[in-house]
Amino acid sequence: MERAAGPVPHASADKRAWRSWARAARVAAREAGGAAADAAVARHVLAWEPFRAAQAVGVYLAFGSEVDLSKVVAAALAAGKLVAAPRVGAGGRMTMRQLRQGEEPQPHRFGQLEPPAGSPVVEPETLDVVLVPGLAFDARGRRLGYGQGYYDRLLPRLRAGAATVGVTYAALVVPELPAEDHDVPVTHLVTERGLWAVPVPG
Repeated sequence: MERAAGPVPHASADKRAWRSWARAARVAAREAGGAAADAAVARHVLAWEPFRAAQAVGVYLAFGSEVDLSKVVAAALAAGKLVAAPRVGAGGRMTMRQLRQGEEPQPHRFGQLEPPAGSPVVEPETLDVVLVPGLAFDARGRRLGYGQGYYDRLLPRLRAGAATVGVTYAALVVPELPAEDHDVPVTHLVTERGLWAVPVPG
């Protein structure tokens, strides 16, 4: 049975209220769309020229109700791209580590999969495109994260001109999210309905 997420919070609501709504809404979206929505997201990403041209890409390994990027990862590796995914160290510091053909990701103590401990570190400045997870995104590309600040620290380290793509289900793109000074918006969004550049904030 699809879970009800309740009404979308007002933009002035705090991030705790937004996260509570978004978690329920994402579970509902996944139950409604499932593998078909994930496959549609993968098609949009793999057909996008900046991704096709990229030599080094950042991805995430889906956990829980996140959009599954396994088809994107497999295609990128098969195309010979350098593919990097997050790994969180014992001190809580996230680094991007290379995913390599034939190596199995390892489970973190909280359950999410990560590149093996011995995988090479990939510096964020070398990435051309980064696919960014989030609980929700808004029309300006602002992201509702999980509260750990990993991507708030990663995104400012990307080189100028790198594309950042917020990955989510269409139901999780809202008109406006609460924002703080340190929040870094993504440059593009992708859902099962398509991939597009977000408007430049005015």
